[in-house]
Amino acid sequence: MAERGSARWLESDDLGALGVAELAALVDRTSERELRHRLIGGVREVALREIFRRMPEYLRPARAAGFDAVVAWQITGAGGGGVDEYLIRVSDGRCQVLDDHSEPAAISVRTDPTTLLMIVTGNEDPVIAVLKQRLSVRGDLALAARLTKLFAVGPGTV
Repeated sequence: MAERGSARWLESDDLGALGVAELAALVDRTSERELRHRLIGGVREVALREIFRRMPEYLRPARAAGFDAVVAWQITGAGGGGVDEYLIRVSDGRCQVLDDHSEPAAISVRTDPTTLLMIVTGNEDPVIAVLKQRLSVRGDLALAARLTKLFAVGPGTV
């Protein structure tokens, strides 16, 4: 386990092997300042790739019934001040990470990698992140409101 304030675990080659409970505990024990400092460059890319690789695993199919939309996740802080975009389709109780950007998104979620990591591990409430202006949502807001219930987050919900 990492000591409080340290995020050396983010630079580990074993990031993909961490279980959701262990990852949530590590994020909780790491200061937000340290997370922001470490989630740049190659570490940022590895962490984002891992978050979106796992997303289909954490979909709650029963709660996704009737939800049919493409969601664009726009993650700030890419090299040169850019934004990386990840698309997922939630349909028929399944979640699929899309390789191409040919489908229009019904919902766009924009945030930074630290806030995203804190949300997916249950260490930040997405509604609070919106209120703090760390996360913004555009598009079909009725569908977007359902997003928080579609995915299991944190160690107690899997």
